[in-house]
Amino acid sequence: MHTKSLLFTLILTFILTACGGASSMEAPSASAPAAPYSAEAGLQAMPTAGADQAVSSNVPASDRLVIKNANVTVEVERVAEAEATLRVRAEQLGGYVVSVQTYGSDEEMISIITFRVPVERFDEALSGVESMARRVLNRSVSGDDVTEEFIDLESRLRNLEATREQLLALLERAQRVEDALQVNQALSDVQGQIEQIQGRMKYLRDSAALSTISAELRPVPPHPEIVDENSWQPLRVAREALAGLVSFAQALAYLGIVLLVWLPIWLPLILFTRWGMRRMRARRTADKGAPK
Repeated sequence: MHTKSLLFTLILTFILTACGGASSMEAPSASAPAAPYSAEAGLQAMPTAGADQAVSSNVPASDRLVIKNANVTVEVERVAEAEATLRVRAEQLGGYVVSVQTYGSDEEMISIITFRVPVERFDEALSGVESMARRVLNRSVSGDDVTEEFIDLESRLRNLEATREQLLALLERAQRVEDALQVNQALSDVQGQIEQIQGRMKYLRDSAALSTISAELRPVPPHPEIVDENSWQPLRVAREALAGLVSFAQALAYLGIVLLVWLPIWLPLILFTRWGMRRMRARRTADKGAPK
């Protein structure tokens, strides 16, 4: 009985070792094969990561998973109307709006709208954004090929599912409570890794199926008014005359302030000068009337 328990533990250890080596999410090996399963459990050797990369290199371009993204900045006549148009177009193309951010209001309003559309309608959606623009200020398109990662995840998922089946078979043959607890713990770990890989695969599929476009909508800047210098413009003449009048009034006010500030100095000088001139005239008059 002790020999059977020891053999059972060794088989379980081999399975867990193979599972851990084949399904590591953080640092998968690109060249070394995963650890083989136990021969007594009827398990076969795992495929290598290098084989997965060779398969991914042979995938046709039309079947590759590429996550497409685009950022575009445009000038439009009316930002609010352009934003509403993009909302409708996204739904018409089978997509949806992710987020909308607005800054300012009225003629100075800026809107950043992010929406997703099916990858086969990506070029059509991007052209639609640019067609409503008076001018395209910036445009960038990027693609992230995740085909190799997806194929690697598929391989690891198959290995983990095979490991789960073998652990279930061991659980049915377990005769001791300790052995059953060990297998259940191993099953829980394997199931967690399976769900993690499935979630990542779903994210890659969804991201490749729907492309993301972020459009920044800016108002067209106002153009300066062009005026014919040779034409008669009464309003401009009136404005210039009013400006001249205001300048003249300001100059008079400035002069009055200066005279008022200097009053204690120049007023006594003027009075003293007038007094001196009167005395001089009076003296001259007295000298002329005196007998010779």
